[in-house]
Amino acid sequence: MKKEEMVAPRALISTTQWMLLITQLCAGWHCTDLEMPDSPIRNLMLDQWKMELNWMSSMNFTEDWCSVTAGDFSMTVMAEDMKCTFGNTAPPLHNGASFSVTAVNMNGTYSTVCRYIPQGINGSAIENFSCVIYNVSLMNCTWQAGRDAPEDTQYFLYWQNSRYDDAMECELYITDENGRNTGCRFQNVRIDVNKAYFLVNGSSKDSLIQFYDEYIQLYKIENLMPPSNITVNCDEIKNDCIIQWQRPQINHSNQDKCFKYEINIKYKDNPEGKPIYASIQEGGSSHTLHRSNARKKHHLKMRAAGSTCLVSPTWGEWSVPVEFGNEEIISSSVWILLVVAAVTLLMAIITILFCKRTSCWEAAFPQIPGPKNAFNGLPDTNPELMESKIQTITSENEEIILVSDVVK
Repeated sequence: MKKEEMVAPRALISTTQWMLLITQLCAGWHCTDLEMPDSPIRNLMLDQWKMELNWMSSMNFTEDWCSVTAGDFSMTVMAEDMKCTFGNTAPPLHNGASFSVTAVNMNGTYSTVCRYIPQGINGSAIENFSCVIYNVSLMNCTWQAGRDAPEDTQYFLYWQNSRYDDAMECELYITDENGRNTGCRFQNVRIDVNKAYFLVNGSSKDSLIQFYDEYIQLYKIENLMPPSNITVNCDEIKNDCIIQWQRPQINHSNQDKCFKYEINIKYKDNPEGKPIYASIQEGGSSHTLHRSNARKKHHLKMRAAGSTCLVSPTWGEWSVPVEFGNEEIISSSVWILLVVAAVTLLMAIITILFCKRTSCWEAAFPQIPGPKNAFNGLPDTNPELMESKIQTITSENEEIILVSDVVK
């Protein structure tokens, strides 16, 4: 029962904080710190999303204008029907600003000044806010919690693609291990000519959290895709190669002249080495190069950056390497023959050593028997008799030889 009683007030506090946050965003800022309280220009009201300054006056004027100053930034716009619209050229307001209205009629010149001071704990606003657009229409924004923000602080991001669009809250937050929002993922982002406005507000059950806002030209934060459909066709006689490609896909420009391209070529067998060819080309969709070595494989990669249009001037991603050219045929054949010869010799040596250690060598190469010994088997009982027989045999052989000579 006690647990339920504790949960209910927390839910009520959370809902109340949310309602106060929405009210603050929708109702705008009402100036209560006039430096000239007696001026006929009263009730200054700023619509932060439209960056419109409205006021009321007890007098009629023939001419009036407004000014805003924030840090080193200052701008002035003409008023119409007691309203000034600063638009996308206005400065962020999270560091405070000063607004003034000046009006003229036949009786003189009147003015009023009001300072805009964000409320909340110093150091509670987010830090290191940044956004990047990738894959044509996806966007990620990230931030860090304020260094002095209470532990229960939760942040909410709102944005406008342009001042003519309604403010939208993030639909897919990125959270940390404590469940605190530290980023947002966006889909189907359209890059507009105007600056987009981002505001990150915060809430805490015990304290008022300062907001952070920023204007961003979306094309400047786009991470460009590499050129697509890259092909290389070489003339084997002239050794000239024609490189062709298609511009990176973006959703706010379709002109080749809006891009510049960097071409990088290396030998396939030395991908980490120094490029053998590098070039930057303004616009176009083709490039011609002369090969210095036609008997080697080459790797080509490209990337793009904005040139003359509203396209990100930062170099985008490298393309996947494209291979072209031929290997040295003679060199390859020699290497193949050397490998075959070495393997053959090694196998022969291994076979010989194996056969010598086993009986297969004698089986494969049997020994040739020598001439039969004529004296083999004679009894060796009487040496004198053996000598007499040898002499007799020798004499008979000599006679045979002599007879042979006579016959001849």
